Amino acid sequence: MPEEKQYPSLPEQGKNLAKFAWDIINESLRKGVPLQVSDSIYNERLEICKSCEYYDETENRCKECGCWLEHKARWSLDSCPIGKWSANSDTFINEKFEELMKDLDNKEETN
Repeated sequence: MPEEKQYPSLPEQGKNLAKFAWDIINESLRKGVPLQVSDSIYNERLEICKSCEYYDETENRCKECGCWLEHKARWSLDSCPIGKWSANSDTFINEKFEELMKDLDNKEETN
């Protein structure tokens, strides 16, 4: 029987949190990406987590990264540490697409 996985050490969890905080602030400021995902994406991410072998139902946490999933799944630029769901760039694309197209049209008109 495989040994039950424990949470990462507190220093490792702190390192994960610090890296995430830096990445999300940097990307959000640089690209104008919304900080949180829609309710539908949030719920989809949680369902994926709940079916994962690293999901801790009693704590609603991930045993791979140590995160509390009700928070982790809400951040648009966060992702699953084992690749089961990724950062959400769709929100940025959908919300900014029309704005980008207008900018391109304006540039073509001025040339």
